[in-house]
Amino acid sequence: MKILVIGYGELAEELAKVRSDLDFVGIKRSGYSELTNVNIVNCDYSLGLPEQVTKDNYDWVIFFPKTSGKSVDDYKNGYLSQMSAINDHFPSAQKIFISSTRVYSGYSNIVVNENSRPKPSDEQGKIIEQYENEALEHSQNYVMRLGGLITYKSNFVKLVLEKKLFLNNKYINGIFISDVVSLIAKILHEGISHQLVNVIMPKYMKYSDFDSAFKGEPVNAAVKSIHYNDASKFKIKSIEEII
Repeated sequence: MKILVIGYGELAEELAKVRSDLDFVGIKRSGYSELTNVNIVNCDYSLGLPEQVTKDNYDWVIFFPKTSGKSVDDYKNGYLSQMSAINDHFPSAQKIFISSTRVYSGYSNIVVNENSRPKPSDEQGKIIEQYENEALEHSQNYVMRLGGLITYKSNFVKLVLEKKLFLNNKYINGIFISDVVSLIAKILHEGISHQLVNVIMPKYMKYSDFDSAFKGEPVNAAVKSIHYNDASKFKIKSIEEII
């Protein structure tokens, strides 16, 4: 099985380690992989997909959007610039589009899931919503909405608690990298029954559960999944396991 990864990064590298039986072609701006089952093509995908990639056939395409900055134009380039090209160049490949729980940023102090309509609070979030809509137009595409990614090297929750980066209370919508990899590996192997999945720890908590300095009702939503929430499938079921 051959997998094209557009926006190859740490998540893709962990996936390639877990699925060493698969062949990966990864597009990234710079850098390389030492894995023998990975071939890296260095380019900025937002400027166009290189011919050496588009001339081949792939069983799966996985798109990890990358932005060069935080502006609206950066988000348009990172999320939307190659959507038509991905579907046009690889019509027979199944596809996974990585998205973000940022589409729920307009909600506060409620629980949302895949049945909750997106409610972005800014233009960047609206671009992500448009990206999801374009992906979901094709029945063979999957969209995975990731919560805040926690890796072996980076834990944003610990950073917030230690540095007090804000004091408004919030729900902690996180997901550990190995659990994202496990779900992608499951989709590659056997698929899942839903196109759109929130990828989030099955147990949600608030910052005030760890430090009373965080006060008031949560200013964001607690993101849950009704399609992928079996705690036995997760390595890290709750943020308290890694704080």
